[in-house]
Formats: sequence, structure tokens, C-alpha cells
Amino acid sequence: MPLDFPLIGARTAIWLVAQLHLFFAAFVLGAPIFIVVSEWLGLRTGDPRYERLAKETMKVVAIAYSLTAIFGVLFAFVLMGPYQPITNYLFKALYPVWVAYGAFILLETVCMYLYWYTWAPLNRSRAGKWTHIGIGILLNLLGTLLLMLMNAVTGFMNTPPKVIESASLWAMIDNASWWPLNLHRFLGNVTFGGFVVALFAAFMFLTSRKDEDRAFYDWMGYIGNLIGVGALITMPLAGYILSKELFVYDAQLATFMMADKLSGYFVMQGLLVVLLFLGANFYMWLSMQRIEGGARFAPHMKAIFGVLLAGGIVWVVPQNFFPDLLAKAPAGVSEQALILPERFAFLGLMVAKALAVTAIIIMTFVTYLLYRRARATGAIQWGRIDPMAQYVLIFIPAVAIYLMGLMGAIRSFTRMDYHVYGAVKDVTPYWYTATLGHSSIVVAIITLLFFMLVAFVFWIGFVLGKVDD
Repeated sequence: MPLDFPLIGARTAIWLVAQLHLFFAAFVLGAPIFIVVSEWLGLRTGDPRYERLAKETMKVVAIAYSLTAIFGVLFAFVLMGPYQPITNYLFKALYPVWVAYGAFILLETVCMYLYWYTWAPLNRSRAGKWTHIGIGILLNLLGTLLLMLMNAVTGFMNTPPKVIESASLWAMIDNASWWPLNLHRFLGNVTFGGFVVALFAAFMFLTSRKDEDRAFYDWMGYIGNLIGVGALITMPLAGYILSKELFVYDAQLATFMMADKLSGYFVMQGLLVVLLFLGANFYMWLSMQRIEGGARFAPHMKAIFGVLLAGGIVWVVPQNFFPDLLAKAPAGVSEQALILPERFAFLGLMVAKALAVTAIIIMTFVTYLLYRRARATGAIQWGRIDPMAQYVLIFIPAVAIYLMGLMGAIRSFTRMDYHVYGAVKDVTPYWYTATLGHSSIVVAIITLLFFMLVAFVFWIGFVLGKVDD
């Protein structure tokens, strides 16, 4: 009898610990990229805000790193229980990858603690500062290599070599979806890191009592959101590249995702991405109001949001309302009633979706250009922003985290009833594709747990353990 977990089942248990591990991993891999960039900007420009941003964010990363490791260990324990056969298979097939992964984790851990604990000693001279930045660059290189190693395992499970029995180790690593996954997840981690920094800034803004602190965290939230949105704009293209490679590898995979049982997931994905862009644009418009004379650009907001809403509607309109390709219309309902009318059929095609996404991205860029125009003609009054903007900076990461969890489910379910597509069948009681309703609830619970843990990290680092640096 296979091992299982009481009440929630083995799949939900591994889903929970794996997703929390990936959330924290995305943050501790993505945030150091612009931490090092911020430290370099502080050295180059002499603006102390960049140095403070880098140091406070790194303090959060250092605390979150432990939680990343804890959930990684729990993930391994769950795998070695109910999913022991597939764990043994992957360990045997990709043994050198796991050895390299362990070695790079050790090196990254050493590098991360060196980077954090040498901040003050190396900050005493310009040469020491450059040495510290060099350690940060090395930390990011190691993190990127770790990301690529795990993407090799993930890609192998989704797109293994066609003749897997005689495939070399490099063929299993350099599988069809490896490089698209590397691109997609790297950009996703930068997006995720930026939004979590914005979340931290919003938390600190709302709890700060000093005007100078609110001014700094207002600026920090703006920078974090700017990085998150900048990386987010590139995500649709990275997603298309990954989908194209899956289609080339096996058209059945793409059909299962886009037109079969996972099509509803992509409708939900489209809705969430639209909410992200709406939130990001709303925050920029609220930010414009703290600029002297910025209110004169407000009349343009209605037209831009009109385009955003129209593009969002086109993006989420499905071609039909059947749950999968084999489903029949319910009794008393004609099949034609579940299909878009002919005059609107274009809205269900990928061409229309691509045009809608392009329009949304262009309007977001126009919003940013208007913000830059307002900034060039008036002084920014940092800290004098509508408090509503901080709640928007909480809303955006919540949507981004939920979206990341839902897309992780799509990536896993794409394999259908396989652990390794076409090679190793899933013979557990959870071989079937979970419904969108079930997945939505599980991802919502995981997102809530992540927010609670992140709030705990903020509290430990900046409330309970608050000291004057």
C-alpha cells in the first residue's frame, strides 16, 4: 500500500512544501540581483538611499534564506516517502546534477553569509567596497547556476529525450525546455524579488512614525515596483518561447495546455496578469500625484485604463466554454451556446490575445513615460503619497505570488499522467489532473501561508530585532 498523508493527501502535502520552497527560493535568488546593482549605484552616485535599500533588503534575504532551506528539506522528506520510486529514478538518472546542486548550495550559503556579515568591515574603503560588490556578483552567479540545475530536472520531467534509455547525461540536462525555462524563471525571479521588496517597503511605510522613514520607504516601494513591472513586461514573451518549445517537442502537450483540460487555467492566468498590470498602472498614477504639477496629467488616465480593460477582456475570453476536448454539452444546452458566436470568434484566437497583450504593455509604457514627463517638470515630494498606494503595493505581490503558484501547477499538470513525460507513469492515486477549483483553493492557501511567513520575517528583522545600525 503506498504511503499517504492524512486529511490532505500526498500530492497536496508535496505541493504545499514545494511551492513554499520555490517562493522563498525565487525571492532569495531574485532579490540579490538588484541588491548588488543598488549597492553599485550607491557607490557610483553617492546617494545613501541605494546603500540603505541594498542593506535592508539583504537583511530580509538573510532571514528568509533559512526558511528556504527548511522547506527544501521538508520537500525532500515528502518526496522520499509517498514519491520514493520517482525520487530514486530522478536521483539515479541525474546523479551528477544532484551532486553539483549540493556543492553549489554550500558555496552559495558561504558566499551569502560572507556578503552579509562583511558589509560593515568592507565598507570602510573604496577598495573594500568593490571587493564586497564582487562577492555579491559571485553570489548571484551561484544562484543562477542553482536555478539552471533545478530547471534541468524540471525540464527533464516535462521534455525528456525521445530515446531516454540511450540518452547521455548532457542530453537529459539540455532538454527541449531547459533554456526556455531558464529564461522564464530568471525573469520571474527578478519580477518576484522586485514585488516582494515593494511589499516590504509598503509594510515599513505603514508602520513608520518618522517622516524621513516614510519618505525613504515611499522611494523604496517605487524602485521595487519599477523593477517588478519592468521584468513583468518581458514575461509574456518568455512564456510564448516556452510554449513554442513545448509545441515543437510534442504538439499534444501544447494542445493539452491551451485547448484541453488546462485551458481554464490560462483564462485564470490571463485575468491575474491583467490585474497585475492594472495594479501597476494604478500605483504609477497615484505616484504621479506626489509630484508638483503631476495632477495635470490625470485626464489621460481614463483613456489608458479603458485600453487596459479592453485588452484584459480580450485576453480572458475563451474560444469556447467546454472543460476539455471530449466534453459534451449538458442536457438541454446546445453545443452552439457554449461556443463564441462567429462574429466574435476572432477574440478566442491567439492572434487577438497577442494584440491585447501588446496593447496592455504599450499602455503601461505610456503611463511610465507620462510619469517621467511629470517628474521632469516638477519636484517629487517623497513620503506624501496617498496611503492607498501602499495597499496597492501589497495587492500586486499577492496577485504575483498567486499567479506564480498557479503557473507552477500548469507546468506540473502538463505532463498529464506521467512523472517523466512519456517515460515514467504516475501510478499514485493522484495521477489525474486536478480541477481549476481545487488548484485555486490550494494555491490560495499556500499564498496566505507565504504572506504570513514573510510578515514574520519582517517582524523578526525590523520590529522585534530593531537595532540602530
